[in-house]
Amino acid sequence: MDSTKTESQQDKLNRLYTEYGLLKEDVHKHQHYTIIRRTGIEKIAAKAGIRLAYKLVKVQPDFAVVKATGKMGKGTNCVTAETYGSAGKDTSQNKYYVEMAEKRAKSRCVLQLTDFYAMGVFGEDEADDFSRANNPAPQAEAPRPTVAAPAPEASAPASVPQAAPTTAEPSAPAPDKATESKLQQLVKLIASPELDKEERDMLLSVPVDQRPESWVDNTLAKLPAVIAERKDPAKALATARNQMRIWANKNATAIGQEYYEHLMARASALTAKAEDLRREVREAQAQLQAIPA
Repeated sequence: MDSTKTESQQDKLNRLYTEYGLLKEDVHKHQHYTIIRRTGIEKIAAKAGIRLAYKLVKVQPDFAVVKATGKMGKGTNCVTAETYGSAGKDTSQNKYYVEMAEKRAKSRCVLQLTDFYAMGVFGEDEADDFSRANNPAPQAEAPRPTVAAPAPEASAPASVPQAAPTTAEPSAPAPDKATESKLQQLVKLIASPELDKEERDMLLSVPVDQRPESWVDNTLAKLPAVIAERKDPAKALATARNQMRIWANKNATAIGQEYYEHLMARASALTAKAEDLRREVREAQAQLQAIPA
C-alpha cells in the first residue's frame, strides 16, 4: 500500500516537472524537502499564467510581512490563493526584508496554486536553510528529486502554543480557514520581540493562512499573555525557572539523575536569563525525543 502511494506521488511530481518545463538545475534537495529554485518559481508562474498582487502588511526596520494574492485561470476556472511571507533579522540573512518577504510570499502562492505545495515542495527563498549553497548536491544526483517526509518539530514550551506537524497541505482553502483580520493579528503577535527566534520559527513553520481556524484562535488566545508577561523581566525569569523545574521533575527518570541535577541547578542560578532557560528546555526536549524508546 505504501509503495503504491509513494509511486503515485512521484508520478504526479514528475508530471508537474514536465508540465512546467523544469530542468535539473531548477530543483535541488534539502535534508527533508524538495526545493524549487527562484528560476523554477518564475518558470511555473509564467507557464501557468499566474497573476499576483501584493500588500505590505507590516514593515519595521528589522521585520516585514507581505501578503500575496494569486490568481490562475479565467472565468469559472479561475483559482485564487492568498498567503503571507515574512522576513526579519532572525529569519533572513538578506537584510532587504521587504523584498525577501515578497519573494517568500510569491513562492508560496505560486506553489500552492500549482499543487507543488501539496507534494511537499517548497521555494528556495522561503528559508535561508533552503538555499542551494546550504544543500550541496550528492555525488550521484537523481534526474528527478524524490519527495521526503517532513521532519518532526520540536515541542514548544508550555507557555507557547504547539505548532501543528509540518506537512504540506492542498492549495484549496480549508473549510475552517481563519479570517484575514485574525491572520494579520496573529502575524503581528508572532513578530513580537518578546518571543524567542525558535518560537517564531516554530509558529511560522507552516504559513499561518494554512493553519486551521481552531489553531489560530488558540494561539491568539495564548500569545498576548505570554508576551505581556515577558515584558516584565522579573516575571519572565520566574516563569522560565518554574518551567525548567517542572519539566525536569516530569522527566527525571528519562533524563537521568546527573542531567536532572544540572537542570535544577540552572533553574536556580543567580546569573540565569529567561531566554537561556527557555532555550535549554527546548534543547532538553529535543534530546529526550532523540532517545530511542
